[in-house]
Amino acid sequence: MASLIARAARRAAERVQSLPRRRLYPWIPRWAEVRREANVHPHVPAERAEWFEAHNTGSTEFEVLNWLHATIRLLKPAAVLETGAADGLGTIALASACAANDRGLVHSVEIDPALCEQLRRRAAAEGLADRVRVHCESSLTYLASTKDTFDIGFFDSLCELRAQEFRLCLERGLITAAAIFHDTSPRRTESLKEWPSPQEHTRYRADVLALARDPRCSGFFESTLSRGFIAIFVGAGARAGAA
Repeated sequence: MASLIARAARRAAERVQSLPRRRLYPWIPRWAEVRREANVHPHVPAERAEWFEAHNTGSTEFEVLNWLHATIRLLKPAAVLETGAADGLGTIALASACAANDRGLVHSVEIDPALCEQLRRRAAAEGLADRVRVHCESSLTYLASTKDTFDIGFFDSLCELRAQEFRLCLERGLITAAAIFHDTSPRRTESLKEWPSPQEHTRYRADVLALARDPRCSGFFESTLSRGFIAIFVGAGARAGAA
């Protein structure tokens, strides 16, 4: 009981302290908390978790979501793909940028029906229902059959599926400008002891980096800070917003 009270008091103090920080993320929904990344997710010192903030263990760091939001504001995509919605925080960041552009639709693919319904409610509560289309099915099934195409893809489903998802997109010509992968830090399994295994994570990174060297792609960049991310550029002349 004492530990529960102490944890609740710590969370309450965090909420108060984070109020000024929320201004850094103008798209943030009311229900999201700004917490120190080091308090919600394990890390090794080289990942510099103290430089980052996040809502919880399963969400993407706010700095990464801010970068995605700014990228969409800059490139003005007509369509954005997201695989793995989780609590919907990433979807709201992406859709808020589309709304600010007065252009673009986020296609969020999530296999869990309860999470799909939650995402629809949360998008509507933020006034973003017309900027989000929820596809409640397996990402691989959706990408193998969809007639939709996307300027930008944010791959944030199960790590073991993400390279397969992008490979399908390349084979079918579904992504025209950029693909972004989360949780790519090369040191990830030094602090995460249960999942993924070092072998699984090494394979995930190797598969993503191999796709970055695919002749249909034109380059990539990587951040190894916090949970890490890799952005791959698709096509030598591809650009978001193209007619």
